[in-house]
Amino acid sequence: MKKTAQLIDGKALAEKILLELKGKVAQLDRPPGLATILVGNDPASHLYVQNKKKACQKVGIEFHEYLYGEKCYPNITEPEIIKMINWLNKNDEIDGIIIQLPLPKKFDTQKIINQLDPKKDVDGFHPRNKGDVIPPLIEAINLVLLYTKEDLKNKKVVIIARSPIFSNPLKKVLTRNGLRTDLVKPDDKNLKNKLKEAEILISVVGKIHFIKKSMVKSGAMVIDAGTSLISKNKWAGDVDPKVAEVAAWLTPVPGGIGPLTVAMLLKNTYELAKKS
Repeated sequence: MKKTAQLIDGKALAEKILLELKGKVAQLDRPPGLATILVGNDPASHLYVQNKKKACQKVGIEFHEYLYGEKCYPNITEPEIIKMINWLNKNDEIDGIIIQLPLPKKFDTQKIINQLDPKKDVDGFHPRNKGDVIPPLIEAINLVLLYTKEDLKNKKVVIIARSPIFSNPLKKVLTRNGLRTDLVKPDDKNLKNKLKEAEILISVVGKIHFIKKSMVKSGAMVIDAGTSLISKNKWAGDVDPKVAEVAAWLTPVPGGIGPLTVAMLLKNTYELAKKS
């Protein structure tokens, strides 16, 4: 009989967080406001936004969508996006602003993120954010690590990611928490050997079933934070399902890191609203 990893039910954990958050939001003087700017026609990004909208409705956060694509203002320019951000920065009804990533390649992502008021940077990406707002993905990963109740001190973590926007802050937090952390890019020539060293493997690549069973150390904890849309409403992760035969712990896709990340985003929105 083949060994099977323990699957971490992120959806169930997220529902508990949202239920608690709903009670806290109800005690505020006004509903928190969360705005999202989405540019382009990426189907996965549009579904992410709808998932955030549904979660906001559950807890009583007002969700404001600004969608720019083939159906609405397809030729929006970078200065126009910056103008919209400046307007949202000054809007007292908006407590948090999301720039849905990835942006189309013609835009300077970091320049656009830099326009956010750090006090409304709900994703924690602004360079002036010194840990006041922890990025929701990092909070979600921390929750998963705590959930396992494993002794994590000095464990070897390998983060495989394309974008430093996610991987660099994650490395800082995990290193600060006493883990030995390395960053690896998907095109690394020695990728398989580096991944095999990981006692905790975190993948944020966004490539379907990129992480194979042969790349994973026996007994490792595998956190799949990469989601790709296969077809309408059908998702797949970075991690091949057969990895469950060698891993001790595994976050599934869907239903793992994704729902937890949304819950942490809403928690950040609530915290920013409380301060405003």
